[in-house]
Amino acid sequence: MAKILSPRVRAIIIKFDPTQPEALTVSEFCKTQKISRSIYYRIRERAAHEAAGTLHPRSRAPKQPARRYGPEIVNELVKIRKQLKTDGWDFGPKTIHYEATIRPDFPEGPVPSVATIARLLASVGHVDRNPRKRPKASYVPFVRSTAMALWQLDAFEFRTTANRLVTVYQLIDDATRYDVGSSAYQRHENSGDAHHVLAQAIGAYGAPREVLSDNFKAFNQLRSGAIGAVEIYLASQGTMPITGLPGRPTTQGKNERSHQTLQRFLTANKPQELSDVRKLIHRYREHYNQRRPHQALNQSTPQTAWDLLEHTPATAPIPLVVLEAKAAEYLQKRRLGRSAVNRADVVVSKSGREVELASPLEPQRQELQGNQMLVDVTRDNRQTYYKGYHLSLPSTFADRRFVRTISETEFILSDPETAEVAFSFPLPMIALKVHGKYVASYSIKGVQLANPTAQWQKKADEYLEQYETRQQQMPEVFDYQ
Repeated sequence: MAKILSPRVRAIIIKFDPTQPEALTVSEFCKTQKISRSIYYRIRERAAHEAAGTLHPRSRAPKQPARRYGPEIVNELVKIRKQLKTDGWDFGPKTIHYEATIRPDFPEGPVPSVATIARLLASVGHVDRNPRKRPKASYVPFVRSTAMALWQLDAFEFRTTANRLVTVYQLIDDATRYDVGSSAYQRHENSGDAHHVLAQAIGAYGAPREVLSDNFKAFNQLRSGAIGAVEIYLASQGTMPITGLPGRPTTQGKNERSHQTLQRFLTANKPQELSDVRKLIHRYREHYNQRRPHQALNQSTPQTAWDLLEHTPATAPIPLVVLEAKAAEYLQKRRLGRSAVNRADVVVSKSGREVELASPLEPQRQELQGNQMLVDVTRDNRQTYYKGYHLSLPSTFADRRFVRTISETEFILSDPETAEVAFSFPLPMIALKVHGKYVASYSIKGVQLANPTAQWQKKADEYLEQYETRQQQMPEVFDYQ
């Protein structure tokens, strides 16, 4: 807050005449009064028009005072919030503002802004405290630019008030968040019901270019080296079935977030039977697509985004050989992982200590005998160990579990569920960037990484060029064993 000048100082500034003989310069005068040149000239200019009025500061009251809203407006906002909460919809300030703008019976006058609604509700105690969250600016968005380019498929289980367990499938468009086919079934997750959900949505809207799901076998079996009925059906429609990384549900984050909205709606309306759940889902889809504003769409509805964005659907069926090649590639990775695990006879513990095994063990048996080969990589400790050396790993490895295998010729980190090799390099280990016990993984000779980040791959390519240069200049490269 700027310092307010006293009338005495203002009077000295007004009376000062820099044209007098032996007078101080303006800069020197400002230093003696501890003011800036801009303040000096501002007061002198004001004195030319207001004379004695310059001795007193201007009022700091806003020219347009904040609007005051009476109890009628506050009561109406509380009423809207309670109704939204009872019906199971979102009831935050943005949703309340949207509802207030489209209601014909809202009291006359301008609708309060989103910030004002939050302030008014807080003043009467209608606020639910939420934990501090990670800022949205820190996230890297994953979204297609056109509608029909990608659909996301996922399911969750819901128990009715009659203690009946139903499975709810949600299918949404990635770019517009448009719900193209949510439905409920009596059985647990299975490929038959997943096929039915997809067939209904494709029959209504056409086939998308890709369908993203997790690695559950009801949705996609390619990573297990097989081709399921769902994948065959999608390929016949020209749609490529793809999956997220194992153990990384954030890839399907849009669908995971939409589960919360639908679960809250179902819980609030207390369905008894499967038929009740299906009726509620039909009602939910209409509200979600056509009325509920979406923050990711700049408060537009998914229906508006669906109508405005360009559509890029599938064009031609995908040959089955394409899926066969993809499944064979995944199967080869699984076989490589299994063979490496079976021939391992050395394990490195979290501290870097070598643990001798009496005989080769299967991954399941190893887990039962002390988890000797299981490694948990956390966000705070993104590294693995080899003979006391700390090998750094990229951020995509955080919060995941791996099977660590060390054979006579190779170091391997593989996924414990799919057996896919995620990180490997030949032994003995040769690296160019070593600080004490810390080794940069991208500087290891012959390193292989599944789904590397752009930054990691860039550095790995730089060190690959260095290895090629050193191979020509000298017969030996730094060897750390």
